[in-house]
Amino acid sequence: MNKKTIYIIVAVLIIVIIVGVAAYALLYNGGSGGVANATSLEFTANITSQGITVTHVFYGKNIGTSNLTIRLEILGGEAGNWSYILNTGQEKSWNSTNNGAWASSNFTADWAFWGTRWTNLVTNLKNWSGTGDYSYTSNGNAVTISCISVNPKLSDSLFQAS
Repeated sequence: MNKKTIYIIVAVLIIVIIVGVAAYALLYNGGSGGVANATSLEFTANITSQGITVTHVFYGKNIGTSNLTIRLEILGGEAGNWSYILNTGQEKSWNSTNNGAWASSNFTADWAFWGTRWTNLVTNLKNWSGTGDYSYTSNGNAVTISCISVNPKLSDSLFQAS
């Protein structure tokens, strides 16, 4: 391997370690809500921007470990539906459009966007009382998190791109 390849690999590893430590710290420190010690989560987030609401259904398992895996379903109605699976342990991601075949995706880009969204939602959810829905505003967008299930039994097949 040349030096450039080695530098890229080291940089990616450092980013993954930093994201993992940050996610762990955010999920396990502070907040009195019912998600502070969750090892798995399932919830629906309705995010309204410029009068348009998009529904996101999140599933996460192995929270607080280096093997966090999330699945995201974006229900776009007439615009289409998208699904993502992000596996931090394998540093791999996949996507599917309108329940079509799964395709490998760019983990680094997907984690930068969807992993950040997951982390922000879970961080805000730490202020949830443990019952009902939780609403807040982020960057001028209204966010309502509902159907919150802490430590649900999530099937491994939910996180497989098949």
